[in-house]
Amino acid sequence: MAYTFDEAVNSLKKACEYGKPKNKTFSLGQIQIANVIVDLLREEYAPTIEMTQSQKDVFLFYKKMTWFSLFLSKLNEPDNQEFSTLPDLSSFDNWGVSKERENELMQAWLNPKNIKVIDE
Repeated sequence: MAYTFDEAVNSLKKACEYGKPKNKTFSLGQIQIANVIVDLLREEYAPTIEMTQSQKDVFLFYKKMTWFSLFLSKLNEPDNQEFSTLPDLSSFDNWGVSKERENELMQAWLNPKNIKVIDE
């Protein structure tokens, strides 16, 4: 059975509350270690990506209507005439250009639920 990170944490909490597996209880240390492991896995595989609301809106439009490679092309070459009919990405001007930032965008593309809206 596949779990989201939140479901895994909730399942662990329930197991700890009810002493599962039978006749076994988890120590506070075991619970803390399990929570640390889940948090580390969440950071690695489901990080939170911060965007403004306008960035999120245009990002999700591109996700719905195009491909990630097209989004990145428009982001990296905003003046390219080939992409002139696509929506403006100037809200991403402060995003920066680096491999890490592209990785964040790909993470958001794969799982938009990890996008956290921040103030503009």
